[in-house]
Amino acid sequence: MIFIVLAMIALRPVMVDQMLSRAEAYSAFGLDDDSKRQCDKALLLDSDNSRAWCQLARIYKARGDSDTALGAYQKSAEADAMNKPAHFELGVMYAHDGLYRQAIPCFEQVRKLGPDKPESLQKGGFAYHRAALDMLAMCYEKTGNIAKAEFTLEETRVFYPDYAKTDTRLAELKERNK
Repeated sequence: MIFIVLAMIALRPVMVDQMLSRAEAYSAFGLDDDSKRQCDKALLLDSDNSRAWCQLARIYKARGDSDTALGAYQKSAEADAMNKPAHFELGVMYAHDGLYRQAIPCFEQVRKLGPDKPESLQKGGFAYHRAALDMLAMCYEKTGNIAKAEFTLEETRVFYPDYAKTDTRLAELKERNK
């Protein structure tokens, strides 16, 4: 009996990972109810699983339930400070609602985590770091902190020299603030 209990404890992370892989697959095929069920099961085994909370947030957001999505993204970000998608999406939700001051720490966290791995981007992954720098510059501009907006755009130019949008935005920002 003790062996079974120990085996269950040892296998719990593997089981949670399998459930979340299934949840992501269901979601990719538009089967959000099935995806949600898998996330709920995973959270029964690991209530602080950032990946599960993030997947649930995506489902709620797709359904138009912004308040529940916001709460799920908050739980995901609290559960794992390294979860770039959770911090980024939480920041986007705040910015979308005009809450730029609340969005800034979310984008700053993604900035702090650094650039995305090239192999992730080559597989079609989202460039969270670059997008967070873009959003961060916009949030600083909206809150009147032009110096930080300019610094962030300069940082973007350093990390992403081929990203033409940065030079245009930086020139417009400097021109407006002459």
